[in-house]
Amino acid sequence: MKEIVRPAVILLIITAVAAALLGAVESITAEPIALANEKTQNEAMQAALPAAATFEDVDAELTGTISLIKEGLDESGATVGYVIVTNPGGFGGSVPTTVGIGMDGVITGISVTTPSETPGLGAKAAEPEFQAQFAGMSGTLAVSKDGGQVQAITAATITSRAVVTGVNEATTWFAENGGAN
Repeated sequence: MKEIVRPAVILLIITAVAAALLGAVESITAEPIALANEKTQNEAMQAALPAAATFEDVDAELTGTISLIKEGLDESGATVGYVIVTNPGGFGGSVPTTVGIGMDGVITGISVTTPSETPGLGAKAAEPEFQAQFAGMSGTLAVSKDGGQVQAITAATITSRAVVTGVNEATTWFAENGGAN
């Protein structure tokens, strides 16, 4: 019996120490991680809707993969557009897509942040070259392989379609909630 109890107690002590250390590290890093995530989101919103000086929360029902809606205001407080964050499913998981839409219903820009896609393929959705093509577009979009105007990332059509799906979800919300038609 002694051969079983002693190793079990030692294992219990090691596990308790490891759990305490893990809890301490989590509490120490929680705030810096939250600040970094907030900074990344603010940079994505500014890239998607450059005319906005500030962003205010919109009290609206979040449907589908929409996780955040903000109203973009200029220096005078006038609404210049909306920023809508969607999280469509890609090849390797969700593809967080921040979409800026001007008051005329035209996309002002997009920003894809922290995609969990294949490095060198789907992760290229976060590159400016891919994102820049969305500015100035409106209506329902599709990748060129599906007859649309968005050039898909080579060997990453699933990710490209996911981004387009997120952009379409954002523009649909905008149109259905009083945006330009």
